[in-house]
Amino acid sequence: MPDGAELAAVIIRPDHEGRFPAIMSYSPYRRITLIQSQPTEEDFDLYAHGASYFAQRGYAVIHYDVRGTGNSGGSSQDVYADKERKDGYEMVEWIAAQVWCDGNVGMWGKSYHGVVQWQVAVQNPPHLKALIVGSANDDVYRDWTYPGGALRPYMFDTYSPLMTAWNFAPPDIEVVGEKWSEIWQQHLENNSPWGIGYISHPLRDSYWTDRSLQPDYSRVKVPTLVYSGWADCYPTQMLRAYSNLKVPKKALIGPWGHYWPESAFPGPRVDARPIWLQWFDHWLKDMDNGVMDEPPITLWVKGYKEPDVRMYDEEAGSWRYEQEWPLARTQATAMYFHPEGKLSSESPANAEQQDQYPYKPSVGITAGMYWGGGILPFGMPIDQKVDEAYSLGYSSPLLNEDTEMTGDPKAVLYVSTTADTAYFHVKIVDVAPDGTAKWVNDGGLNATHRNSDAHPEPMKPGEIYELELDLKSVAYTFPRGHRIRIDIASADFQNAWPTAKSGTISIHRSRKYPSRIVLPLVSSGTSKLPEPSLKPWLYAMPEREKVPKPTYEIIQDLINRTTTVRLGAKGATRGNDGVTEMSHVLDSSYTVSDSDPADTVLKSRCCYTVKRPGIDNITVEANEVVASDVNSFCYVSQVHITVNEKPYFDKSWTVSIPRQLN
Repeated sequence: MPDGAELAAVIIRPDHEGRFPAIMSYSPYRRITLIQSQPTEEDFDLYAHGASYFAQRGYAVIHYDVRGTGNSGGSSQDVYADKERKDGYEMVEWIAAQVWCDGNVGMWGKSYHGVVQWQVAVQNPPHLKALIVGSANDDVYRDWTYPGGALRPYMFDTYSPLMTAWNFAPPDIEVVGEKWSEIWQQHLENNSPWGIGYISHPLRDSYWTDRSLQPDYSRVKVPTLVYSGWADCYPTQMLRAYSNLKVPKKALIGPWGHYWPESAFPGPRVDARPIWLQWFDHWLKDMDNGVMDEPPITLWVKGYKEPDVRMYDEEAGSWRYEQEWPLARTQATAMYFHPEGKLSSESPANAEQQDQYPYKPSVGITAGMYWGGGILPFGMPIDQKVDEAYSLGYSSPLLNEDTEMTGDPKAVLYVSTTADTAYFHVKIVDVAPDGTAKWVNDGGLNATHRNSDAHPEPMKPGEIYELELDLKSVAYTFPRGHRIRIDIASADFQNAWPTAKSGTISIHRSRKYPSRIVLPLVSSGTSKLPEPSLKPWLYAMPEREKVPKPTYEIIQDLINRTTTVRLGAKGATRGNDGVTEMSHVLDSSYTVSDSDPADTVLKSRCCYTVKRPGIDNITVEANEVVASDVNSFCYVSQVHITVNEKPYFDKSWTVSIPRQLN
């Protein structure tokens, strides 16, 4: 790089003379060894399989490790750091200048690999020609770390300790050879836990906006294909980006979780490689293959299926094409809250009425984790009845026909509280004839962020506020004979850090204060477009008993009135030498108190081990704690490294910041 840092990359090219278009990706996830290890088709990972798939079809494929991580030199103190983003630009231009490249470069990938595509694209490197962005946010603050203005526990129960351990672990000696010790020392001397940045920026400041695509989508100048799945955390963001981009574009939204379509839960799994290839062939090779003649959106519309804590093998529903998002034939249908928990399209009465409920920070036992977090494919919402006992519920009459809801729902609430902070969580629930309550969609908001994520404002006790909550995008059909229920609660404790102060919350209902849900109902459930023809994946779903089970426990202490979520997961890979073993163990506990909501604590640990038989055994252990009281948040991270069971490195960091109405 221009500052002298050396990045480690793996390059896979056609075994043929000539100049080829290139496809680039990068991340801090130590992918180089995985890409070189040639995993089996049944253990599918597109970064590994895609390299050979595209190289066999006339592309050079490049993946590199973010500076300061994995096998790359330099240092990393923050996620998506300034230098990291600039490196992306430099790498596009370096690739284009190589003798084996024809000057056309595309980017692809999901999750981290997706977000960074926005960050490179807005810099407009001259040789970047196309993107395939999967399962990515377009606002790093609102979509990832602080949804609705509330800290997301996932950042510290899984992601921060995992990345701390990985970023302080040694590079792969079979990749970088004798330089491995020099690179490792650069990391040990200069890296910092990324959690420092998460906790130190609780408001939406330039730290987050510099990393985000929002609000100026016009900065992206190249054709873009986006994809995600309804069981993932990012279909809303992918569809939002799609609708705002002013470039040639397409979207694919399946039933899947945070996976490639080939390896996804829930199914049906599809072979999406021909879709990606068609896109790149058109934009990087200038092939007239008809990709832009097809309808731009391929959409899975979900149907009812009894809830399960594990993602389904096969989701209910069907595929169809659409021409736009949101759908032109969608009708925004307001349904108002009425006495006795009734929900209907009738306007409320003139008389001012209200429903009240006490703040209970442990509500959210049945709501699941936001896309499963670190315990995929588990952690899904189950029957919602337990949480409904501590929520306000408004139910429609029995539906006399199948009712499709496809689009972007929102809730309009008129609220008051007895405290200066309050969190509102709104769920759309499908109630079956037997009473089973299935989570369909939701959204949450810390009401102090009602006008701004940068400048929160306290609530005045007793004053009535109008809140608009944007819920997640959805495509779902309620069956005839079911009911639509709207649940409103004071917390979503597995996904949103509790606000600090106890109190009573009121939802106001009247002609003057028409609290309601606005549902995007489809007037005609049939599309006049042809049905999509997607290629099924070659291999069957793994048997259920062979899917690794994590630890996922919710424990209620009835005496001390606390609720704890305990998580635990393991992962392992083998180096491309066939001998080196890399493994990690993650565990965490996250406890909230119904007696004192400010008193919340999350403890997490990741242990990453590298075993090179006959050479060394290296263990990197990261222990982290996030704790809050009424005045502050405190974050502590400790890294302890042993080599052959002897102490090698120890360092700790502590950050304390004042609470800012959160």
